[in-house]
Amino acid sequence: MMKRLNSVVIKLWLTIILIVTTVLILLSAALITFIQNYYTQDTEQSLIKDAERISILLEESDNKSLAIKHSKALIEGPSGLIIMKNKNDEFYNSHSKLKNEMMNVITKNSKYQKVFTDNKKISQHIKLKVDGKVRTYVLLGYPTKIDANNPHGAVFIYQDLKSIDDTNNVITIIILVTAVIFLIITTVFAFFLSSRITKPLRQLRTQALNLSEGDYSQVNDINSKDEIGELAHSFNIMSSDIQRHIDEISASKNIRDSLINSMVEGVLGINEKREIILSNEMAKKMSEQLRTTKKEQFTEQMDRTFKEKEIQFQDYEVNNRFYVVIMSYIEQFQPNQSGVVAIIRDMTNEHQLDQMKKDFIANVSHELRTPIALLQGYTESIVDGVVSEPDEIRDSLSIVLDETQRLNRLVNELLNVARMDAEGLSVNKEVQPIDPLLERMQMKYRQQAEDLQIDINLAPNTEGQLWYYDTDRMEQVLTNLVDNASRYTSPGDAIKISTSESDKYDILYVTDTGSGIAPEHIDLVFDRFYKVDASRKRGKEGTGLGLFICRMIIEAQGGTIDLKSRLGEGTTFIIKLPKPPENI
Repeated sequence: MMKRLNSVVIKLWLTIILIVTTVLILLSAALITFIQNYYTQDTEQSLIKDAERISILLEESDNKSLAIKHSKALIEGPSGLIIMKNKNDEFYNSHSKLKNEMMNVITKNSKYQKVFTDNKKISQHIKLKVDGKVRTYVLLGYPTKIDANNPHGAVFIYQDLKSIDDTNNVITIIILVTAVIFLIITTVFAFFLSSRITKPLRQLRTQALNLSEGDYSQVNDINSKDEIGELAHSFNIMSSDIQRHIDEISASKNIRDSLINSMVEGVLGINEKREIILSNEMAKKMSEQLRTTKKEQFTEQMDRTFKEKEIQFQDYEVNNRFYVVIMSYIEQFQPNQSGVVAIIRDMTNEHQLDQMKKDFIANVSHELRTPIALLQGYTESIVDGVVSEPDEIRDSLSIVLDETQRLNRLVNELLNVARMDAEGLSVNKEVQPIDPLLERMQMKYRQQAEDLQIDINLAPNTEGQLWYYDTDRMEQVLTNLVDNASRYTSPGDAIKISTSESDKYDILYVTDTGSGIAPEHIDLVFDRFYKVDASRKRGKEGTGLGLFICRMIIEAQGGTIDLKSRLGEGTTFIIKLPKPPENI
């Protein structure tokens, strides 16, 4: 109910009705009063004229009785007539009960005595009780000179106002009915008018509510030329401007979010209440690790940033991972709030790369120094004549040749990696059986298997199955894998190659029963320069480039290489090569 009363339509409707009702009431009251006064004054004027005519008739007539008779015949009926010679004597003593009441009023009312004494016209409304009912009469006293013996006579005429009251009542009813009809018409018109006037406002209200709920597409169709039309036009412009600004803000926000989420670094926005306002997925992962293990250090860096309002750098090491956090102070991060933006960079790869480069330089230096020292020593021995016997010279030259080949292998691996980085890796894939390659690998390592006392089975029978691969590159991969396996095995262990297939790939398994690889090394063994713990390796260390080169060769042929390993149980390398295309 209160909601309806608060409606603009109802308020405007009630206002119009109230104004019209007030005007109608005042106008009706004025009309009724005017009409009542008009008829009353008209009646009094009519009585005065009748009294004046009777007075003239009595003064000029010689036969007073006849004149009085004619006057009574003319007047009495709707009105009553009393003619008095003086204030105590009446001409025509034919009284009714009403006339007696009137005579009683005339003789007792001091105002009517002035008609006889001062020759004044006196008119009054008097109320008399006739037949048990109170009625209002107009009683007019008019001075007259009847004859020389009666110079102070008077003519009294009275008339019942009931007919005037009845007329006034009829007129009042007519006016009131007319006012009610006008009020009803006004009510309908006011409701229609208020609805028409407020319809644009209701449309604007609906549009405003839609705006508040985020719907900026609605446009009003108000085309009036008044202030409401101008307001509606301004509202449409405002709505389109808001929509445009929202779209621009949304686009900027989407771009910002896309940029932030696509960043390799983690991004955190923290206000002065230490609430995270902005973050990407990378930041969530990194910050969880930092907050669980380095919470105090992270909080201290944040407090220092808020206090000094300068960029703060901090390094963190968490579970063998390395992070650097860069915090920058922002004065207006949120309305009336400052904040900091933290950039979290995972520097683990860089740290490991630096470490591997250091290790690589040390290893290469060691690998180069050892054969060079041997070459120098044996060569000097031969040159200086320390070794003079033919058998000793042959043995020394054999060692020199072996070390020279070792140096050549090391330099070739380094050149291969440099060439891959500079030019990429080229492969020449052909559809051919895999059996010849595997048989060649078996022959290649037969003598080494006897020397190392390990069981090597590298040639499973594939029954001539056609594979799609580069022979030279795959021999390089298998040689590297078998060499690595031989370094991590002991006498009595085994190395074997097996095959299988899936819908899309031909699969090679290179398996050994050696010492295996620790879990923390499994994800890193294919990285450049990476070498596992040398304490479990037999023979000389490599350069840390072999498995990296293997991965590059397999990926260049469209395949994948992976491994499974458990400490003390051995390792399996899994090579997947795409099957030959059907149109070849």
